[in-house]
Amino acid sequence: MATAQGPTARFCEWACSTSYQDLPEEVRKETVTLLYDMVGGLIACSTLPTCLPVVELVKALGGRQECSIVGHPVKTSVLHAALANGTIGHGDEVDPTGQRGTGHFAAVTVPTALCMGQYVGASGPEFLRALAVGSEMAARTISILLHAVDHARRNFADTVGAAMGAAVTAGLLLGLDARQMEHALGLAACHACGLNSVYHDPTHDSKSLQRGAAAYGGTLAALLARRGFHGPPEVLTQEHGLFDAFAGAADLGKHVVEELGETYLMRQVAYKRFPVGGPNQPALWAFLQIMKKHKIRAQDIDCVEVSLSRGAFHTVTTLEHPSVHMPTVLSLAAVFGDVTFQHIHEERYSQDPHVGAFKERVTLLPQPGLATPGQRLDIQLRVLTRGGSVLTQETGYPLMDEEELRQKFRALAGLRATQEKVLELEQKLKGIERVDNVAPLVSELEMAS
Repeated sequence: MATAQGPTARFCEWACSTSYQDLPEEVRKETVTLLYDMVGGLIACSTLPTCLPVVELVKALGGRQECSIVGHPVKTSVLHAALANGTIGHGDEVDPTGQRGTGHFAAVTVPTALCMGQYVGASGPEFLRALAVGSEMAARTISILLHAVDHARRNFADTVGAAMGAAVTAGLLLGLDARQMEHALGLAACHACGLNSVYHDPTHDSKSLQRGAAAYGGTLAALLARRGFHGPPEVLTQEHGLFDAFAGAADLGKHVVEELGETYLMRQVAYKRFPVGGPNQPALWAFLQIMKKHKIRAQDIDCVEVSLSRGAFHTVTTLEHPSVHMPTVLSLAAVFGDVTFQHIHEERYSQDPHVGAFKERVTLLPQPGLATPGQRLDIQLRVLTRGGSVLTQETGYPLMDEEELRQKFRALAGLRATQEKVLELEQKLKGIERVDNVAPLVSELEMAS
């Protein structure tokens, strides 16, 4: 039986009773932007080597043709589509992260919403409501976990929290009541997972799959709950529940409902200007700004020094994929003057001998002490030129404006679609609030070109 007074039950009551019109205007707008940004990334990432084996497996498994896989002219079961699209959602590092520790939830909640929205034939407002509220659960869970655990163990927080958000997103689209939603959260928590050891996989495969597993798990939990399947009650705060298991403190679960309906952590989104990991964004932005302002190129630079938080240092030095490894990222920028999706994913760029040589001129310095999740993206950059100049910049995360987001969407979607199709999708995504059934729009994402 659901625990009437517990934080889990309170969140479920709020989630199930909150209508689309109850959501503040700024939350509704952010949800559309979140969808718009993620769809561009999904289209671009759909044929990457990190995603294709999962897509091919899903095709081989077969199943009912219910839901689309983005970028592929095929339909599969809702669960298999959640697995594939969730993996594609983080197939690269173009999906948004959090400004102050709310993590990569969009890579899971948006694919889940697309699959389940298509499965049930949701209207635009129903779709956006589920995505907003599910993203809020994910953002709150991730934020609490990130503030509670040591920086070296934090990566799992994204996938654990996102699985909870996926359960809420899927559950709302399925029409679960508050009691069923509590069971869905209990079931999602039972198989939520994630390991920091993915940073030792240079292919990015396992890092991508963790998001697919979260989307799959949250969707499965909601489907089972609708059929009367039970999960542990009050999973947020009970002994051996979610926060007890992952942070060693069951009492942390009470923070999930603080200022619920008043403060929306899902709005603390940090959209990515470049197709690289979050900790790379401020360093790369500052480096390119210095190069442009002072009209310097790779041959003019003696060395680059970046001071960054210990957690960020661990991330950008352990994972050797070009989208995360900071010496590679900065070397690509130095040699080619920019870092685009092609620079990351076409090996001829990262394997260029000039890039390899420049890596020797990049030094990363971990800052002393522990940074908060919000401080983990603050950096200090120093460029020493061969002419003797010392150029410095200190910055936090460089937020994007609407025009930059538009340019990003068009560039990423344009990798698979014609300009005409990209503009058509852009218009439809931004107008999704007026759609009676999102299924046809989701079907259009199967084959963008």
